[in-house]
This record gives sequence, structure tokens and C-alpha cells, in this order.
Amino acid sequence: MNSKNGFTFVELIIALAICSMIFGFLIPNLVHQYSTIATIEKQLEMKEILYEEISNHYNEKNFSVRRENYEIVVNLEKAEIVDINTNEKVSYE
Repeated sequence: MNSKNGFTFVELIIALAICSMIFGFLIPNLVHQYSTIATIEKQLEMKEILYEEISNHYNEKNFSVRRENYEIVVNLEKAEIVDINTNEKVSYE
């Protein structure tokens, strides 16, 4: 009967390999997913503001509005919102 308390060398090497896989693969993927989600969230916010402004000006076919950090331009052919700080655009034609 073996009464040793502790980990063997092989168990420590396996644990180190598992930890390196976690830090090497999972963490960068989580960071990439976070940046993708942040971009999508920004576009969704811009679409929401564009929709609100179109709803507020439902009688007008052509208008231009500046709201917070956004420039909104709507005419008969196109609706567009531009972030003034980052120059990101969302447009519908």
C-alpha cells in the first residue's frame, strides 16, 4: 500500500499542460469574442437611435438631426447614422 501524500511528477506536468492550454487558447478567444460583441452592441445602439429619430420625424421625408455624438441624415433614398467621434456608419438604402 502506497501512503504518499502529494502529486506525482506526471500529474504536475499534466496540470501544467492543461493550464497552458487554458491560457493559450481560451483566454484569447474570450477577448476576441468580447471585442466582437462590443462592436455589434455599438451598431445595435446606432440602429436604435436611427429608428427613434425616424419615428420622431415620421411626417418628414427628408431631415438631418444631430443627437448626442451622432449625425443622422434621412432622405427618400437613404437613412444613415454616423458616429462623430469614431466615424462609424450604419446606413440603409
